Amino acid sequence: MKISSKLAQNIVQSIKEIINQEINFIDTEGIIIASTDLDRIDQKHDGALKVLKTKQRVLVNKDDEFQGTRRGINLPLYFDDEIIAVVGITGNPKDVSKYVDILTKMTEILIKEAYLQEMSYSSKENQRIIMENLLYSSQTAEFGNGTSHGIYKYDMSIPRRVIQGLFITDRNLDSSIYNHIRKMFTDQAQSILVINGNTLTILSTSIKADVLKSKLSLLQQSVKKTFNLDLIFGIGSVCTTSTESRKSFTEAQESLMWAKNFSHLTIQFYEDLDLGILLLPELKASAPTFENKILRNLSEKEKADYMNLLKAYEKHNGSITKCSAELFIHKNTLQYRLNSLHEKTGFNPRDLNDYVILKLAFLIFEINHTY
Repeated sequence: MKISSKLAQNIVQSIKEIINQEINFIDTEGIIIASTDLDRIDQKHDGALKVLKTKQRVLVNKDDEFQGTRRGINLPLYFDDEIIAVVGITGNPKDVSKYVDILTKMTEILIKEAYLQEMSYSSKENQRIIMENLLYSSQTAEFGNGTSHGIYKYDMSIPRRVIQGLFITDRNLDSSIYNHIRKMFTDQAQSILVINGNTLTILSTSIKADVLKSKLSLLQQSVKKTFNLDLIFGIGSVCTTSTESRKSFTEAQESLMWAKNFSHLTIQFYEDLDLGILLLPELKASAPTFENKILRNLSEKEKADYMNLLKAYEKHNGSITKCSAELFIHKNTLQYRLNSLHEKTGFNPRDLNDYVILKLAFLIFEINHTY
């Protein structure tokens, strides 16, 4: 493992804050790459070279006993049973020897933490690459053929569903949310998870609808409790190829759109869509013509007002009392508006056949003004 000078400098500064001694960090070439004494950076340290050669600590009892050294103790740093650097503490060896153990342990802990962070970033980056190749790129030969794919270790033969999630927030999301969600999918090593902005995309190996719904519901509760964020999901169909993955991704996006704007569900499976399958992602060419034919005598404001009225009317199964209460209008006013809608469109919302036609027309209007 190669330690960067930036990381090394952070390490020596952190240790000095605790033991209040000058600390040097020397690479495997015997060059000081970080130091709390900035004048010593980039100097050659022959004492460190002796440490690297003997694999033992080296005491320096007087300045320049070795080229570029000062009094102190120099120690080998190990990672995976290999010396990766030398760390030195400046001062009378008798006085600073009490810090040797804490110096070694702290340095190795900080290096291990940095390594784990790097591996976590690498894992996230690999998952991002897999996701982009499968879902966004048409050039998927690398991932689309065979079962295991080199360094990415992605087995295409495992059935998955694409899940598209949306965090209802305007604030920036930090890595703690990713780590929190990743932990809830630790039982699915072959699941891929990427957060981009306020969207979450998962290639989940959990595909049974009831099991997946339960898992996502627990995730919603956990994210709400921990981060005070609401999260809604759209889920595509099962996929085992790159082509099917892109199809499942599109279905997940459409399901999420429908859940966000038109349904009362926070977990929407594509196979459970009703009118959404007919109307999404793009309206049929005849849909705008249909809308215009039914609602041609209404202004844009009237369309919006009557759309909200019809939603409340449907929600309360035609109950004038409940509908008027929700809209904060008198029952007679509601009756008048229903009659007015009938007069202006020629379709009576109280008649079941006419109601279906009006619902479709207003739904097309809403979709056109949402996307």
